[in-house]
Amino acid sequence: MTGNIDDLAALIRDAEGGRERFLEKFAAFCEQAFPRQATVTRKARGWLKRTVAIEELALRFETRVFVLRRDGAGVVAEIAHEVRGVVISRKQVPVRDWITELRQKIHEAGLAVSGEGHAAAELTDFQP
Repeated sequence: MTGNIDDLAALIRDAEGGRERFLEKFAAFCEQAFPRQATVTRKARGWLKRTVAIEELALRFETRVFVLRRDGAGVVAEIAHEVRGVVISRKQVPVRDWITELRQKIHEAGLAVSGEGHAAAELTDFQP
């Protein structure tokens, strides 16, 4: 993935439509943009044709954990407040709101300025 803002907008449209490939595409985007904050959980599927699918993507920024996880054919977005490994609160939100709050947290953390990657800078410029 090139990491440009058009790609990100297409990913959001895919997520809102509940398309299966969204989580794989967005996880690749986040692993490139935020290598230290991104955790991806993968699971092998299938009997004869073994495929590895992404079950969950978690992005940790200070006390906020932004989670996208597979739920059937769709994607569920959650934002949790975690302190010392204990989840204080967790809320399920629409993917568009999840992206907006993630963008705000990235901007607050100043990751685009500190050199986390070109994709991070483009995500902070995203306007839903």
